Amino acid sequence: MTMDLATWLDLQNLYSDYALALDAGDLDRWPGFFTEDCLYTLQSRENFDRGLPLCTLRFESRGMLMDRVYGVKDTIYHDPYHQRHVVGAPRVLAVGDDGIRSEAGYVVLRTKRDAMAEILSTGRYLDRIVKTDEGLRFAERQVIFDNDLIPNSIIAPI
Repeated sequence: MTMDLATWLDLQNLYSDYALALDAGDLDRWPGFFTEDCLYTLQSRENFDRGLPLCTLRFESRGMLMDRVYGVKDTIYHDPYHQRHVVGAPRVLAVGDDGIRSEAGYVVLRTKRDAMAEILSTGRYLDRIVKTDEGLRFAERQVIFDNDLIPNSIIAPI
């Protein structure tokens, strides 16, 4: 895979479309940003830096992502809130036969109707992105959060 201007623009759009879908609460679109055989992890920076495998969330296929969407929408009870992703421009780390390796910093704000916005999570995405018939898709998305403390539950994807 080569990184020409069109591919770079597609990469930018993938990152922004992902954030906009989650911010709009359109969770049904979330699995579609990934390949069928994908990996999505949410892991603390400490565990990542130390090479420890424990993750807060780990999904190993698009089917698992779809199950999570079902769980969030139909089985998990929680106070309603809105998320807002602020994502830095992705930095391309490598381009090779296995896809594009990139990273971007993020901040996710959470707002409840009766409270001020609060920082839900801050960290970085480490991604491997591949070209598919549907366009660029995440084959791997590692969400590495900086803070040691996280809310009691992470409901919507980060």
